[in-house]
Amino acid sequence: MDKTILLVDDHAVVRQGLKSLFTQWGYRIVGEADSGEVAIQLNLEHRPNLIVMDLDMPGLGGLEALKRILLRQKNAKILVYSMHDDNIYALRAMQSGAKGYVVKSDDINVLLEAVDKVFRGERFIGRKVAEHLAIDLMNETNKPLEKLSPREFEVFRQLAAGQSLSAISLSLNISYKTVANIQTSIRQKLEIQTTASLVHLAIQLGVTHSKGPDAGK
Repeated sequence: MDKTILLVDDHAVVRQGLKSLFTQWGYRIVGEADSGEVAIQLNLEHRPNLIVMDLDMPGLGGLEALKRILLRQKNAKILVYSMHDDNIYALRAMQSGAKGYVVKSDDINVLLEAVDKVFRGERFIGRKVAEHLAIDLMNETNKPLEKLSPREFEVFRQLAAGQSLSAISLSLNISYKTVANIQTSIRQKLEIQTTASLVHLAIQLGVTHSKGPDAGK
């Protein structure tokens, strides 16, 4: 069986390293994408057996790209390879249809195990993330981001990263008015009034580690 992989990461050095490793393991890289938009197009062109995808990319984020790929190809196998070791991203990715989730800080053998299992139709979550998910399931405290729909979470993520409503509109290919309405819904659900409060909450919850705008809009 020809084991083909599409690599999706906005860092060329990361893609080159993964390409070298996967080739040594007997896999064939059929394409490389540095954004969610390119990933969607290359998946349609090559129909790889597996997509190894980062989440943090400019423009269309990994979660949104994952969702759109699966809308077009329900049986697509996507393994998320992310820097985020907190549960919110892993939970969102798996709920959106990812078959596996591995943190970039994990040993490379964990990634190899994940790729092998997902190729065989199994699911895989790295130990670090699995531990966080288990702890979270035992934690009865309020989980505000669970109130957000997948689309609202993606807009929340981009707002927290400092993206303007216009930029989000372009990246998600939806109208400015729709993004503005989603932003209003997010603020109502999370009971926050300003962009600064939104960014602060995102940092608290591990959604982002960078500072966005200082003032609300």
